[in-house]
Amino acid sequence: MKNILLGVLLIFCSMISSCKGLEQKNVAQIDEDFFIPVEKSMLYTRVVGNSERPIIISLHGGPGAFSVDHEFYRDVFEKEYLVVYFDQRGGGKSDEFRDKSMFTTDQFVKDLDRVVDFIREKYPNKKINLLGTSWGGTYGFLYMIKHQEKINSFISSSGFVDSPQRNFALIAHERKLAQALLKTETDSIKITRYQQILKKLEQIETSGFKDFFNDMNVIRYEFPKDLGFDVYWAKPEMKEVKNKLLNDPDFYVRVKYSPEQLETALERMEYINAIFMNTESYNNLNIVNEIGVIKKPVLVLQGEDDYAIGVEQGRTIYKALKAIPSKDKELLYIHNASHNTPFEAPEIYYNAMRAFFKKHN
Repeated sequence: MKNILLGVLLIFCSMISSCKGLEQKNVAQIDEDFFIPVEKSMLYTRVVGNSERPIIISLHGGPGAFSVDHEFYRDVFEKEYLVVYFDQRGGGKSDEFRDKSMFTTDQFVKDLDRVVDFIREKYPNKKINLLGTSWGGTYGFLYMIKHQEKINSFISSSGFVDSPQRNFALIAHERKLAQALLKTETDSIKITRYQQILKKLEQIETSGFKDFFNDMNVIRYEFPKDLGFDVYWAKPEMKEVKNKLLNDPDFYVRVKYSPEQLETALERMEYINAIFMNTESYNNLNIVNEIGVIKKPVLVLQGEDDYAIGVEQGRTIYKALKAIPSKDKELLYIHNASHNTPFEAPEIYYNAMRAFFKKHN
């Protein structure tokens, strides 16, 4: 469970002083929460920010995670925008949901469309922007393919559109590291371990990812420990910053989650994530050609050492967005950062997002 919390989710982000201090007079700030009805369920939603400004809908990671992103965007966006946070089907404080047949990408797109329509009706005459992180970035592209007419602009942060590419890229990286270590290692125990890793990588690569959830846990969390790198962190020492946040009582007050609710949400997340990762439509997802229909402005953000999605994923996305004029699409690779970019390069990360939304709103 801790592995999933640290790896799959990109939800616990640190704020930076340069993003603070926005001053606006007479701002109509709101903070309200409610449930949005979707097919056979209800989605917990929190809306915070400037009621007079454009809307940003935040799409959290996972699949199966939950949104406590208020903690991370409150000093970045909530004075300039009205920010919508919601827990996706079955996750967080949304209704518990166990019907595996409805944990599909198609159903989640339908859910998001209902959220968008609900928000448009509740807060009319406003531009709606999407901001997706990790799985949320992928989720945003899936939605834009079908409903881009409802969206003003979109930021994909560490999202992917070609799952096989990211999986094969990680296997190739680990194979290269293991082969290099074998050339210099003299310890027989370590030599045996590297040989075992190479054999297992070959098995996973040729298996068609039939045991996707377990295979991904092996190559994302187990093998990296032996090979001397971290799939999700270019600066592993920054994990401590995240851990301190989780031990801060005020954090739970701000995000309206108790520690007990957080623990329950993590248990739900593991259940939902396993379902998705063993679903063919997810683990072999490839929408490279489909995103070519998107015409709305898009910013693609990625850490240059992000092995969770594959280091070429950002370039793949950017090239595939063929219908967007160059003035309206951006690609930013962030140096010395991985999947937890907000911790490892916060100033670059947040400034890029703020500049993009300001340009297109």
